[in-house]
Order: sequence, then C-alpha cells, then structure tokens
Amino acid sequence: MRIKQTLLHGLFPVVRAEVLRLLFTNRGQELYTRELARLSFLALRTVQDEVAKLEAANLIVSRSNGYQRFYRANSKHPLYRVLQELVRKGTAQGKPNPRQLPSRRRNERQRRRKALARR
Repeated sequence: MRIKQTLLHGLFPVVRAEVLRLLFTNRGQELYTRELARLSFLALRTVQDEVAKLEAANLIVSRSNGYQRFYRANSKHPLYRVLQELVRKGTAQGKPNPRQLPSRRRNERQRRRKALARR
C-alpha cells in the first residue's frame, strides 16, 4: 500500500513525516517500534533509525516494559505545540502537485513582457 502524500511529506522525509504523524496526532498515545513500522508501511530498521534520531533530539520519549520499548511525543519539549500543530495542519492538506505550480519560464516571460511594455 502506498503512503498518502501530504504537505507534511513535502516538509520532511517520508519516514520522519510518518513517525511524527503517528506520534503527534494523538496526545499521549504510545506506540512500539513494530507498530510504527506496521502503521506507516515502512521497514522496521528504517523506523528504528528515525526513532533514534527523534529521541536523540528529545522530540520523543520512550519507556520500556521489559519486553517492548514504547515511544510517544515529548509534551515537555519547547517545540511540542508547534510540531503538533504543524503535523495536524500538514496531514490535513494534500501535497501540492509540482505540475500545477507556476513554471519559472512562464513567470520570466511575463516579467519580460511587462518590462518591454513599460518602455
């Protein structure tokens, strides 16, 4: 199954976008690594690497029950609310299609025409 591309995926790499989406959308929700991999349709090792990076940045925290390690968003981090809002808004909007964005050539031609018209 393909991951639905959202604006969040345009701002972050796919792995980071998916882990942030899963951990920052539901306040206090804890997921273990295999759950993150299953829910994101990403490889386990890829998710493990990303979780390690996010934990090193103190954006997420973990706890262990002796068998599994559970991760959740760190609500005490200074950027928690900002990230939570970014994730919420970023997942609500689809990723823009680059073909629908104005091209540089078209913009350049329009600027030239305006400059010539002023002369």
